[in-house]
Amino acid sequence: MKQAKWILISAIVALTVIAAVAQELEVLSVNALGYIKKTLPPGGKMICLNLPLDSMSEASNVFGRTSVAQELPNGSEVSFWNEDKQQWSTGKKSNKGVWLDAQSNRVIRVGEGFFVKSPTNSVAPIELTIAGEVPSAGTSTRNVSGISRLDVVGNPYPTSFKFGDSDLAKNAANGSEVSFWNEDKQQWSTGKKSNKGVWLDAQSNYVVKATEGFFLKTSNATAWVWTNAKPYTWP
Repeated sequence: MKQAKWILISAIVALTVIAAVAQELEVLSVNALGYIKKTLPPGGKMICLNLPLDSMSEASNVFGRTSVAQELPNGSEVSFWNEDKQQWSTGKKSNKGVWLDAQSNRVIRVGEGFFVKSPTNSVAPIELTIAGEVPSAGTSTRNVSGISRLDVVGNPYPTSFKFGDSDLAKNAANGSEVSFWNEDKQQWSTGKKSNKGVWLDAQSNYVVKATEGFFLKTSNATAWVWTNAKPYTWP
């Protein structure tokens, strides 16, 4: 299973099941807790992740205390994009099952993407669980660097969306670029917004899955804010 999908939403008071259809998400209970399954290919391959569920115990998702960090096997790697330095910060899980402090204590911002890499000697797909509380905020914001600097972003809500329909795509200035990670080919697929304000079909029609991170390089003259409205009716 190569696509992230909803498996179950459990409520504090009672157990309920919800379905994500296109851009609509119907949640049937208050304080819904849930999890999303994601498969990491073996043999040193990578996926670009985003955590669209809130921490159940803290104000932010701290990587070392997430289910993803705990379930990644020894020898796995995680890479966070440093927007100031415009470079990756990478660390490995030791043979004793410990992440270095720099990775373990890393606060993952809302709408931030990052890479995880399976151990090079792994031979079987690795099932990861993204667990947390379904966001209830009516809107969510994500700073975008602009001035042709790279950001790794993702949907802050646990649903899929078509890139070309998003305010992120619409508000990106002409000449901006977006890159989606191809998990099968293990490479980026990149496209540019034309001088006429049009994304190519491959990018405009691309469906960004729940938990999927991607690269964005906007040519806006200054930094700007992507405001994302909650795409479901709960609570």
